[in-house]
Amino acid sequence: TASDLGNVAQQYVVKYLQNALGEMYNVKSNGTIPGITQNDGITLTNFDVVVDRINDTGRRKKYVAVEVTFQETSNSTIERKGGQARDRFEKITTNRHYIAYIIDGAGNFSRRSAITVLCENSHCTVAYTPEEFELLVEFIKEKIG
Repeated sequence: TASDLGNVAQQYVVKYLQNALGEMYNVKSNGTIPGITQNDGITLTNFDVVVDRINDTGRRKKYVAVEVTFQETSNSTIERKGGQARDRFEKITTNRHYIAYIIDGAGNFSRRSAITVLCENSHCTVAYTPEEFELLVEFIKEKIG
């Protein structure tokens, strides 16, 4: 059930961003960013959502990765994302891209240390509300055009 709720939350974010950003942006669920790898460079890192501009074809193309964590109960998802946050942030920042987190749900807030790590390793952190999603949209537009 927790996994299903997370997937529904992720799909809602994808649709919201597609509608808010419009046709000039790619919004991909379970996407990757060129050059951001794991397993000693063997595989591309998968993010909940990846956003880029369609008409940006330069070699310095910018991407925004968005991780969605919406947990009604405290479970291992927030701990896993917290454990990955620092490494992901460093790789993304080194490659001149951005990472954002959408954090909400009572289960997340019972894991204060993991939430702190996410916030410290994020370029933009918002809650799961339409008002906060608008902040994320503005962040994306500001950072990648």
